[in-house]
Amino acid sequence: MHVQGLPERIGDEGVKMSTINTFQISFEIWGCIIGLITCILTGSVTFEAGDKGGKKLWVIVLINNLLLVSDAMAYIYRGDMTSLGTAITRVSNFSIFALEYVLVGIFVSYVLLIAGRETAPGKIWSIIAYGFLAAGAAGLIITPFTGLYYYFDAANRYCRGSGIALSFATCGAVIAICVLILWRSRRSMNRGEKNTFLILISVFAACLAGQFAFYGFSFINFSITIAFLILHLSSYSRLQEMMTERKVEEAIRDTAALSEWSRNSLSSLEQKSGADYEENKE
Repeated sequence: MHVQGLPERIGDEGVKMSTINTFQISFEIWGCIIGLITCILTGSVTFEAGDKGGKKLWVIVLINNLLLVSDAMAYIYRGDMTSLGTAITRVSNFSIFALEYVLVGIFVSYVLLIAGRETAPGKIWSIIAYGFLAAGAAGLIITPFTGLYYYFDAANRYCRGSGIALSFATCGAVIAICVLILWRSRRSMNRGEKNTFLILISVFAACLAGQFAFYGFSFINFSITIAFLILHLSSYSRLQEMMTERKVEEAIRDTAALSEWSRNSLSSLEQKSGADYEENKE
């Protein structure tokens, strides 16, 4: 199977690369569909409940859908020498880096929110984290003019620039800071939250390293799509449990109040009946 925009290559290695790219595009399309459906199904409850953490995760999943679309478009039009292909590859590749920084930035704010449930997190760590993100974003802004992170060859193919390590280093540093913040605030989290964060951050760190070492396959997009979906659905599940418990408590209170009102009404009725009986006797 050959995807339009992905040039055919000669030899077994070329067929393998074409198959991998086709699989990746398929995964990203399905990941976007699943993410969009998840946002539609969970959005109303998340926002009506006023859960700040849940809102951030919902936005993260939504933005990740745009990231998946951008990455798929970058692969589909890779090597396309038309004006449309050239424009789409430029916009989509820039969007991939930009959206990754946005996602990491929102994730930092989510971690700070979680960590602040017991004690306020140190401002110095949040300043350092956003400082790294700002440095990475600055490098991205100058990349179209300098080729710092990436550039395009004569065949309109994406190539890594000499400064690509800066992009990986800034994101890696921010993730490390998030791990530190979560570790310092571990007492405010239950065991389930600790295990979830530990698994997701470990997977993301491993995929970040794999993306840097092996060029040509979007390990990061795979990891963050699965990680953020799991994190959002876990948060949504806890929110549903809390809402159910709240409704049960409200039902118990309403039942108790109704029972008390019934007893008071019955007592008042008995007293009134007794008074009427005494009057009739007189």
